[in-house]
Amino acid sequence: MITHMNMLILILLCGIVTLLIRIIPFIMISKVQLPDVVVRWLSFIPITLFTALVIDSIIQQTPHGEGYTLNVPYIIALIPTVILSIITRSFNYYNY
Repeated sequence: MITHMNMLILILLCGIVTLLIRIIPFIMISKVQLPDVVVRWLSFIPITLFTALVIDSIIQQTPHGEGYTLNVPYIIALIPTVILSIITRSFNYYNY
């Protein structure tokens, strides 16, 4: 049986490993000048992630799995969000 102290140490070590895995690539890439093609390709990631999250939220499978329905409250919330993101250009897409 794992004691509370062992569990705390395990959680802290897992957190440190996760943090290192996420930080080390940023530290390594910050010292390198990326080609323009890579920067342009990376600029599409925010809009792609946003689209995937939105589609996953607004299209829901019916309870018995026979089809799909639209989540109307999410669609209503989506409309001002998209309008504001277009107005403010908050997706930081690449300007050609």
